Amino acid sequence: MLTEVEDLTPRAKAKQERIYLAAQAIFMESGFEAASMDAIATNANVSKPTLYRYYHNKEALFIATLRQLMLEHSSSAETFSHLQQIPVENLQILERSLVRWAQIILDNALQPAYLGLVRVLISEIPRFPALAPLYSTAIAQEGGAIMKTLLESAISHGVVTKKLDLDVAVRLLVGSLLSYVFSGLFRPASDTYSPPPAQIEALVHLFLQAITGSVSSLQQQSGEIQPEIQPT
Repeated sequence: MLTEVEDLTPRAKAKQERIYLAAQAIFMESGFEAASMDAIATNANVSKPTLYRYYHNKEALFIATLRQLMLEHSSSAETFSHLQQIPVENLQILERSLVRWAQIILDNALQPAYLGLVRVLISEIPRFPALAPLYSTAIAQEGGAIMKTLLESAISHGVVTKKLDLDVAVRLLVGSLLSYVFSGLFRPASDTYSPPPAQIEALVHLFLQAITGSVSSLQQQSGEIQPEIQPT
């Protein structure tokens, strides 16, 4: 899961970090098919048996490397774990939690390294179709699961109606965030872009209006109109 914090010794963590960096560089340079576990082990300065002890095949290592990039900021896993434990007792808590979740997702997903590996993934899926469900299960669905946990807590506290279709609700907001990722995939690697915080807040505000019909709690407090979302 995205919120897992592996219980590794400092030496093991350093070794795993070398593996991630070596895998990232070789997958980016050679693609998935041409990349070899031998080359990755050599570049990471670990033995091949050690590499296979961590990752039983190249597919597992590729997905793990993408997953690590989604937790690039050291506090991401801890924040995700914290968000899943918050009692969502009112609309304000839900809004702030969703804004924080969305900010972390986009901060990590819009990294040039992450976008580069997603481009590799897309190009290799026709030859390696097993990568698609691995990516969906290990990364895409886990991010949505955190949002679903927040909504489930909101429902249990009467903040959101029990009639809400959680899967549809998750797709509604996640789809909006993915529009930024898709935009990033088609930009040159040197042309980085992250939406300003006001745009993320506006997306969450519109999402909450859609599922509750209520005015945003943060907007009520500030008395301000949320800015329009400009096309990228």
